[in-house]
Amino acid sequence: MIRKKCIILFTLLFSPCLIGSAKSQIVNEYIDLQIHTTMHVPYSFFGKGLLFFDEKDPPDLSYQHQFNNVNYANFFKNNQGLRIMVNGSLNSEYIGDPDKARKTILKQINYVNKFAEENAEFFVVAKNPQQVRDYLKTTNKTIIIHSIEGGKELIKSQEDANFWAEQGVSFITLIHLVDCEYGGAAVLPGIPTRIINIEATCDTKKEIGLTEHGKNTIVWLANAGIMTDVTHMNDQTRKDALAVMEAHGIPPLSTHDGFKPIQHHARALDEEDILKIYQNNGFVSLPISGYSCMPYNPDEKYKKQIDSLELYCEGSLDSYQFTYLAVKDFIEKHPQLGYHDSLSEAEKVNYCIGFQSDFNGWLNHSRPRYGEEGCYKTLPDSITEPIETQGLAHPGLLGSQWRIMEKEGTDLAPIKRSAEKFLQLWQYFLDNKGKF
Repeated sequence: MIRKKCIILFTLLFSPCLIGSAKSQIVNEYIDLQIHTTMHVPYSFFGKGLLFFDEKDPPDLSYQHQFNNVNYANFFKNNQGLRIMVNGSLNSEYIGDPDKARKTILKQINYVNKFAEENAEFFVVAKNPQQVRDYLKTTNKTIIIHSIEGGKELIKSQEDANFWAEQGVSFITLIHLVDCEYGGAAVLPGIPTRIINIEATCDTKKEIGLTEHGKNTIVWLANAGIMTDVTHMNDQTRKDALAVMEAHGIPPLSTHDGFKPIQHHARALDEEDILKIYQNNGFVSLPISGYSCMPYNPDEKYKKQIDSLELYCEGSLDSYQFTYLAVKDFIEKHPQLGYHDSLSEAEKVNYCIGFQSDFNGWLNHSRPRYGEEGCYKTLPDSITEPIETQGLAHPGLLGSQWRIMEKEGTDLAPIKRSAEKFLQLWQYFLDNKGKF
C-alpha cells in the first residue's frame, strides 16, 4: 500500500503532463463547483430551474432568496460569470428507500440532460473531462457537469458506484445535512441545521466519525472514477475521510466548506485539513456567498485584519473576498506546499482555489454593500457594478462580482485555474478506475 501511494503521489506531483493529452492547453475559465437547478424535484415548492423568463418582464429577485428559485436559464446563457457549472442533483435528507433515492437523482439528471438537448444552441452536458475540453475549444456553450449532493442510500456496493459513473457523475458530496450510513454531518451554529440533524445536536460529545461503510464507499467511488467531496462532514468524519484518501492515494476535494481560523465552526476546514488536501493533490473551493463566509469567532489575527479594513461590509462580497484572500495567502506561504512565483502556469494549477455558489441550496447570498440593505447608505460616484447595490441576487451577477474584485486588485487567477485542476483530477480518477 505504501509503495502504491508513493508511486501515485510521484506521478501526480512531478509528471509534466499529469492527465490527458500533453497538447491540451490549460483551461482558465470560471467553473461553479455546485449549483442546484433541480431543487424542485426533491422539494416541490421550489420553482423549476433552467426555464427562460421573458426578458421584457424579468422576475424581481433579491439576495434573500432562501426558498425561491433564482436559477433561470437566462442567467447561464452566454456564460454570464461562469463558463462551466456543476449541477448538484440533491438527495432528500430523510430518504430511507434506495430505489426511491436512485429515482430521485436520475429524475434530476434526466431533467438537465433534456434541457441541454432542447437548448443545444446555448447549453451542453459533458460526461467526461475530454468532452469539457472539446466543448470549450469548439463552442461558446455553457457546459454542465453532473454531481450529487447527499449520497444517502445511493451507494451500497461497487456496482452502485459504477452506475453513477455511467451517468457522467463527476463527484458526490457524500454526506449532507444529517448523520447517515457514511458518517457524521457538520452542525452549524444556529437553529436550522440543529433541528435537521437533531440526533447529533442532542449528543454533541459523541461525534460520529467515518463509518466502515463510509470508508468502503470512498474507495468504491474512486474505483468507479468518481471523486468524493468531503464538504458537510463533521470534523471527525472529515479527518477520517482524509486519512482514508491518503492511505489509498485518492486526491481529496472540498467544494464549499469555510476556513476555520475565520469561520470557527464545524462547517469549516482547519489549517491541517487544507494542508493535507493539497499535499495529497486535491484542492479546496470556497462558498461564494458572503452570508456563508461571515466570520464566526475568528482568530485574533483575522479579527484585527478585518477591524483594520477601510471598506468591509460583513455578509457582502467582502466576506467572501476576505476569506478567499486568507486561504490564498495560507496556501501560497505555507513552507510545506512549495508555492513560489517562478512556477510555471501548469505548476500553479496545483494551488488553485475554486468557488461554489450553491444557488438554490437552502441559503441566501451576499448582501449589498450600499443602500438600505447594505452597510453604507451613501453611494459613491464610482459605483458601477450591480453586485454592490443588489448583492448576489442571482447567478447573472457573478460576472459583476468578478469585475469588482478585479477592479479592487484581487488576483483571480487561482479561481480560474480551478477549472483545469478539476478536469485533471476527474481524468485521473477515470484513468485509474479499479486501481485504488
